[in-house]
Amino acid sequence: MVKLIQDVKKNTLKQLAKAVKSRRCVAIRYRDQKEIRVIEPHCIYTNDQGEFIIDGFQTRGHSHSGRPPPFWRPFRLKKISAVSLMEERFEVRRAEGFDSNKSKYKDRVIAIVADTGPSHLYPEQDLQEMGPFLPKGQNR
Repeated sequence: MVKLIQDVKKNTLKQLAKAVKSRRCVAIRYRDQKEIRVIEPHCIYTNDQGEFIIDGFQTRGHSHSGRPPPFWRPFRLKKISAVSLMEERFEVRRAEGFDSNKSKYKDRVIAIVADTGPSHLYPEQDLQEMGPFLPKGQNR
């Protein structure tokens, strides 16, 4: 029985790490509650006691405290009883406080989202002024 529980937790950890690396949302069941939570997992690390912790931005679903999402929350892997990788993707929540340089992540990270800067989108008027353009009617 203990081996089965360990295998389930290993699979849960693998699924969560995959979600972090691909920036995909996950639906989790936490603390054996019937309701689900949808989170954006940003980092998996170990705490001082050696437990696996997932720092996630909960966007919807149940909150035991009654606090309405969205909010940051650490989730203990041992309390996650089910996880489902979703197709929905997320952007790194820097504006909401995510910082990959936090001291709690130092030397303890299992998986962390790539903390790249935002892409730049030129204003539409600049795109119209760029060139050179092909003459109309010619395709390549």
